[in-house]
Amino acid sequence: MNLSIIPRLIARYAVWIYILCALFMVLYLRAALTARREGSQALFSLEREASARRIYRSSGMIIMLLAIVVGVYALSHYVDLPEPETSPVFVSTPVTEEATPTLPASMLTLEAEMSTAAPTATQTRATRSPALTAPLATPTPPVVAANCPQPNVNLFQPGQNQVINEGIQVRGTANKDNFDRYEFKFQSRDIQDEWHWVQTFYAPVENGDLGWWPTSHLPDGNYRFMLIAIDKSGNSQECVVPVAIKH
Repeated sequence: MNLSIIPRLIARYAVWIYILCALFMVLYLRAALTARREGSQALFSLEREASARRIYRSSGMIIMLLAIVVGVYALSHYVDLPEPETSPVFVSTPVTEEATPTLPASMLTLEAEMSTAAPTATQTRATRSPALTAPLATPTPPVVAANCPQPNVNLFQPGQNQVINEGIQVRGTANKDNFDRYEFKFQSRDIQDEWHWVQTFYAPVENGDLGWWPTSHLPDGNYRFMLIAIDKSGNSQECVVPVAIKH
């Protein structure tokens, strides 16, 4: 079992932990007050000692619950939680046979003539072979920003159908009201699998660098990239853009 997930679960359900601790503290406080009242009305020393032990036990449990509340609050707001490891998604790609390179007909004819020609003492005029031209470079298409309706949760990079190699610097805005955190996720469009978590950030960003998305471990294919911003109440807004990975 990955122990790094335990602190993240505690931070995620911190509100419920606070509520349970408060309920138990109320119960123990009520028990302590009842024991104190019974002890003040007791006629025998044994009854007063039993009431005192109940008061001490209830007070100890209240102190322990307060320590749990303080620890959960510190873990949720002041401790950098370890990030869970993400398992790469493997997509099977068809293996194609590489075509055997063939020489042009003019080059084959020239090679045959050179191999069959006998050496002579007469001077021959050299013929110029056709010059090889380098293929023209394919122009890089411009980056088209994601078409997301919320201006406070938006992506400038990666753009729509942008081709990514080893990774990309994500740029945009994640600044939701009552902000708590934002996350990166991705999904394969080729096999229609589930969303995979990448990383979580806890500081809002306005028109700047949001973080790095590494893609060297992912196979070539078509994907969706998601930026999701979450507020302290658990409400979220997403911005999704289609991309392609090609190594």
